Amino acid sequence: MLKALVKITSFGIVIFLSLLAGIVITTEESAFPWRTDYTASLSFTHSQVSKDQVVAELGSIADRTGLRIAKVVADPNDFFNSRSLYVFGSSGPREPQDIDWFKPGMRGQLHPARDLGAASLNGPYVYSGSREAVAGFVSWVDAHGIDRNVMPKKTSDLLAQSLLETGAWLPFLTCLILAGTMVVTWYVLRARARALKILNGAPTPRIVAGDLLSFASSFAGPALVAALVSVVAVALQGKASHLADFLAVLGLLVAVAAAGMTLSALVIGSITWPSVDGIASRQSPERHFRASSEVLKAATLVLVALMLPVVGASIAEATNLSNQNAKWQVLKHNVALRLSGAGSPEDFSRKYDGPLREMVASATESGKLSFSYALVSRHSGEEAWQADGLAGGEFDVTVFVNPEYLRLISPLIGSTPSPDAPLGFAGERVAFENLPPALRNDWSEQFPLWNRAGRNLEGVTDALQYYRYIGREAFPAQTNVLGEMTQLRRPLVVVVDRPANAFTDDTIGAFLSSGTITFTDAAWVRDYLESSPLGPAVLSVDRIADAALYNSQLQNQSAGLKTLSFALVLLALTMSIAVSAVVYGISRSKRLFVQRMAGWPLLKSLARRMAWETALATTVAAGMFLALGGAKRPEVLWTLAGVPLYLSISLTLHLVVAKGVFVKVLARKA
Repeated sequence: MLKALVKITSFGIVIFLSLLAGIVITTEESAFPWRTDYTASLSFTHSQVSKDQVVAELGSIADRTGLRIAKVVADPNDFFNSRSLYVFGSSGPREPQDIDWFKPGMRGQLHPARDLGAASLNGPYVYSGSREAVAGFVSWVDAHGIDRNVMPKKTSDLLAQSLLETGAWLPFLTCLILAGTMVVTWYVLRARARALKILNGAPTPRIVAGDLLSFASSFAGPALVAALVSVVAVALQGKASHLADFLAVLGLLVAVAAAGMTLSALVIGSITWPSVDGIASRQSPERHFRASSEVLKAATLVLVALMLPVVGASIAEATNLSNQNAKWQVLKHNVALRLSGAGSPEDFSRKYDGPLREMVASATESGKLSFSYALVSRHSGEEAWQADGLAGGEFDVTVFVNPEYLRLISPLIGSTPSPDAPLGFAGERVAFENLPPALRNDWSEQFPLWNRAGRNLEGVTDALQYYRYIGREAFPAQTNVLGEMTQLRRPLVVVVDRPANAFTDDTIGAFLSSGTITFTDAAWVRDYLESSPLGPAVLSVDRIADAALYNSQLQNQSAGLKTLSFALVLLALTMSIAVSAVVYGISRSKRLFVQRMAGWPLLKSLARRMAWETALATTVAAGMFLALGGAKRPEVLWTLAGVPLYLSISLTLHLVVAKGVFVKVLARKA
């Protein structure tokens, strides 16, 4: 059984290292695609440079200095599996070209930067070039007031990012335990042969070299098979062009793993070296591994107790974040205006408030306007989202929407909107007079500040419709932070059919600037602006969902890796318990044989051992439960699930080993 586990573990370790090699390559091409050396996250929110100016000036810099620079964009139509690059300068393709990504299922194209269209300028850029070219690009960014976060490519950072940001650190930690367990297991298998060699006077260096050579040969076979399986898998995915890079990274990782296991073998071999007295007293050579096997088992159990809540919570969190970001898919075509802040606010308001309101009114008439605004603010600590003075009674947040936004999100809340019921069965109409008094009073003070009819309550019951949200799913609403969405459980939904007629020009401008008023058709916006005096005021037209969809892509990958770590930790737990059970069974073989011959059932013979196993599992689980925060953190309850999991595996393996030991003693093989 132990030999099979050693082979399975060797195979599993190299399979994981293959996955890690793929993760490293994928992380590198995600952070630094197009074989670039730098990545920069840019935010144009406070910049006055227009999109056309960005394309022209960056193209000029690229052509003049030889800088290779591109904007990374996740495809809104398939954000999990598509990522494209928009290249600045004449070095970019004249027509779109397919990108051969290493990540399976990932697609994308190289585009010229002039095709950016409605893609947001905010987000990741990648570039490489001479020191002067890179310095020139950074100077250009700073000169235009663009917020930046630049990261150069470093091997150590890539490895850290591959482990930490993708969630691969969990299976990596498990693999370390697996490697140590495999070394101990191998020496348990070699204990009797090593004792006989010592008894026959074989030189110590020859014994050590023989053990290491035997261990290497045992590891090499399954490792080679696993490597071949990985290579075939890469080829079958259509990534044969990346095999050279894959094999180089995999070879380096396997070499490091082999060196680490060799060092561990030398240390464990010296610790468990048979003594002359032990050999003379005819003690079982496996007895030397009792302490190390128990320590290893306890360490693995601690790892399980630690990882169960981490893995459970991480998978749930990663999946939840992925799903939350994926909700932006319903808004994947929505675009926001990035307005100029040049000049004084008074001059801007005098020149453009009227045209902006007219654009909003025209978009409403054409069915191209989406409006969603939750009056919420984020507080520090453990405080949840709260309304800015508008919550009261049964409602926790007030959210303003138009019918088009409700139509867009209807798949998320399970509603079937109609002209008379914009929320379908997910909403109940509430008269203004029936709102909670505190909320009604606060809104009566706030509404006149927004009201186009003047500082009064005219239209508070005619222009607005009030609904109690009763849907089962959380209600997604945008906030006053561009690209941010919150999930609401008990909102008061205020439906505004015509925002341009209900709100003042200043309010409309604020909604446009914050991205809470958006447009569902970029082509319509482009055509409208061509015949509008708003040209100088609009710096760019950007999709609002790009960043969230890109993050959703990353979180989806993280959830899969954390699921893998749970499978690996179960293998580590099984392996360590098996080693401990074999050492216990062999060291107690005579006692077990006598008890069985006396008619004792195996469960009775193993009663004291299982009592120890129960005490160990309970102590470790309880200790980790308290250390991780106890009942204050609900996810920590997963720690206690380790007790029945551990005992079920332990009892099964001890029964199997005890039966095997009895058969061997009966046949005089032990």
